[in-house]
Amino acid sequence: MMRSLVPLAGIVLLAACGSEPVPATNNCDVLDPLFADGAFVIVTAPVPGDSVAADFEVSGCSRTFESNVVWTLRGRDGRTLASGFTTGGGVDGAAAFAFTVSYGPTVREIGTLEVSEPAATEAEGYPPLRVVLPLALAGGATE
Repeated sequence: MMRSLVPLAGIVLLAACGSEPVPATNNCDVLDPLFADGAFVIVTAPVPGDSVAADFEVSGCSRTFESNVVWTLRGRDGRTLASGFTTGGGVDGAAAFAFTVSYGPTVREIGTLEVSEPAATEAEGYPPLRVVLPLALAGGATE
């Protein structure tokens, strides 16, 4: 029997992904049972305000429609530095994920990692999950 995912009202959490897979750790073991039937994305690393360099690792736990999690790394002016998607948990339950985000800015700046579930939940009357994580992005040779 197929169950649909229902986002938890008022809860927006974060996850992210990258182009190069790295081994996933089990970040889902400590979730409150309240998360068992809800859609969510949680990032465990990095945390808001961290300094990151090109090829930084992201890890977390998710449960989304068709296991999809999409991400975009943006510079301070909104330009896209990198984007992609990954898979985590889905209808069968939460699952851990880990990946690498590669980018190449030319100056040191504050950027954002935007992570979301695709808009599939809109059909169920819920807005898609969307989270923005502020990060200090390391610059390139022209700093």
